[in-house]
Amino acid sequence: MKWFTFIMLFLSPSTWAQDSTAAEKKWVLNGYVKDMQTLYFNKNFDSLVSGNLVHNRINVKWKPAKTFTMAAEFRNRLFWGEEISNIPNYSEQLRNENELVNMSIIWIQKSNLVLHTNVERLWMEYNKSKWTARLGRQRINWGITTTWNPNDIFNTYNFLDFDYEERPGTDAAKVQYRFNDFSHVEMAIFPGNSEFKPVGALKYYVNKSGYDIQLLAGIYQERFTMGTGWAGSIKDAGFKGEIQYFFPGNDSAGILNISLESDYVLKNGWYINGSLLFNSEGFSQPITDWNSVNFKLSPVSLMPTEWNFMVGTGKEFTPRFSGNLGLLYAPGTNLVILLPSFKYNLATNLDADLVWQSFFSELEDGFSAVNHRIFLRLKWSF
Repeated sequence: MKWFTFIMLFLSPSTWAQDSTAAEKKWVLNGYVKDMQTLYFNKNFDSLVSGNLVHNRINVKWKPAKTFTMAAEFRNRLFWGEEISNIPNYSEQLRNENELVNMSIIWIQKSNLVLHTNVERLWMEYNKSKWTARLGRQRINWGITTTWNPNDIFNTYNFLDFDYEERPGTDAAKVQYRFNDFSHVEMAIFPGNSEFKPVGALKYYVNKSGYDIQLLAGIYQERFTMGTGWAGSIKDAGFKGEIQYFFPGNDSAGILNISLESDYVLKNGWYINGSLLFNSEGFSQPITDWNSVNFKLSPVSLMPTEWNFMVGTGKEFTPRFSGNLGLLYAPGTNLVILLPSFKYNLATNLDADLVWQSFFSELEDGFSAVNHRIFLRLKWSF
């Protein structure tokens, strides 16, 4: 049974297409296959650790009636290389903490190779008149800004994880009532269990004076939380923001996260943007031990540092070739992350990406490079 499931998940799209053609109004299938080579260098580029990832995603949606939809999405990943050998219990770190039910399978687990499948989405939705109800593993997208999302209390996204375009999901129930095209109220509940504490919140969304505005309040892991977010523009520049406050708990102080963002498109086609994040839980002193810096982000800690500034620019140089450059700076720690990337369209539905991530910081012996990561990715979409 295990290997039968494996074969089904890796079936070619042409096999599915025969069935979907006959019922094209009811079935939708898409996905991709990616191969990514990763190179990890130390600060002086005199030590190298390599890894490789073959990443396949299959998305299936079934709409048997106008008011009812079901969806399932599978994420299949084959990791191998020195990277796997150097990280203890590598396969255990692949689990999403927002998933109450473990619907993943580790097909192969060796010292330098892991083959893993996870059911990323599995939901059913009822939509009629002004009501929408969705139950199951889903993405609850309450974030507004691009880099950091304080309002996204159900499934936080790490902006450094560029290979996860779909972003994490959560096992939850969500109900939405639309007052009109510009206003709605939404309630979502992640029930939790003995291992993961529950999350539940209510969000009100409205458009006023050209701004999308949302207000939300709820419980995040036994702590009351409130927040707001907005999206609009100041003249020709976009202006977005999110604020989220977590009230003090039994053994913890209150935490405030603020994210502000602006972007603008120049006449010559260059896109520029700037982002700010304040995280009251973050630290602002020089880092004594880089290994203690935790980039495993959560709603209460969107960055390990207190103040964070990000600037970026990008341009489509030709219809097939584009580039981006991002720079993050965190004062106090003097953390700097350099993020250049390039994309080239090789053929229809086939793209090549080169992504670079370099980390610098103020350490005990002064400001210096920490490490560098280079990713080369090929992606075929179907």
